[in-house]
Amino acid sequence: MKKTILAIAIPALFTAGATNAQEIYNDGENSFSIGGRLNLMVESADNGVEGEGREARSENNSSRINLNFSRKMSENVTARATMEYGIDNPNGDSDAPFFNRLGFVAFDHADYGSISYGKQWSTYYTVTGVTDVFWVYGGSAMGIYDGDHGETGAGRANDALQYNGSFGGVNLSGQYQFADENEGRKDSYSGAVSYDFDFGLNVGATYHQMNRTDAKKAEVSNDGDIKLTALAASYNQGPIYAAVSYGEFKNHVEFDGATGVSDKAMGHEGVFAYTLDMGLQLYTGWNYQEDKNSEADLKTALVGAMYDWNNVLLYTEYQDETVKSTSGNKTDDNRLALGVRYNF
Repeated sequence: MKKTILAIAIPALFTAGATNAQEIYNDGENSFSIGGRLNLMVESADNGVEGEGREARSENNSSRINLNFSRKMSENVTARATMEYGIDNPNGDSDAPFFNRLGFVAFDHADYGSISYGKQWSTYYTVTGVTDVFWVYGGSAMGIYDGDHGETGAGRANDALQYNGSFGGVNLSGQYQFADENEGRKDSYSGAVSYDFDFGLNVGATYHQMNRTDAKKAEVSNDGDIKLTALAASYNQGPIYAAVSYGEFKNHVEFDGATGVSDKAMGHEGVFAYTLDMGLQLYTGWNYQEDKNSEADLKTALVGAMYDWNNVLLYTEYQDETVKSTSGNKTDDNRLALGVRYNF
């Protein structure tokens, strides 16, 4: 029995540093560990001023620190608590160096699954996250991060009550998000199911809906609730990792040049990676998203490489992106990043 549903078939090198927290204390009943990463990069990109070309700039690439606590409550039940904080501008000055990424309490049963409450990765993400694995860019076409993903509950969901369980290869997840007038949410709910095949294939489906308050509906160009439906499949066997995802989104995605969120949009993402025995990973993929009621779309192609040097990751990634507005105007953007990530 797996204790959580986050059994996304992502290879170890894609998740390096995500679960390798250092145990500080363990008395057989209580334990405490610290994990995280310092992730810095130099990015070459257009500086936004016509005629002035490109510039190289130093960037923070989602550095973070997490604190993990657990306590054995009985023979079959373990309680957990996780707090994770993003680090803002660790290689410079910041008035507010930390911000909240995760904060939840969970109860895991050896046979029946896990119940958790707080700010946590969403049920929707347990399926769509299979293609959100690039080291720098990506994750832009499946509606995970559109808008405020904590408020909508599609990414790291605020105020979320969640159940996760795995039974004989079937992974189930359900989520309920409580009302918050300040976030424009009456409530939200999600469901997900996936299946792990013995030969490395995982297939899944998910549905997420956030019901807006009347005040929130008045702020946007339409008055519908957010509805996300997605399918995904991943294959992880030996040195190969491949994944695709497809979604349809109502009243959620905002395209460049739009006056509000799109009534209906679709998107798909893909990734293929090959990892050599020496720790070198080569990968490529795409993100695509389009508005069903206009010419607006987003097209992104990605290619990169990463070398794992004793859990210090050296990576480079290139992104070529074209954004078309609702009026049909195109904007091209290409970026090249070189970075180092120290996992602890």
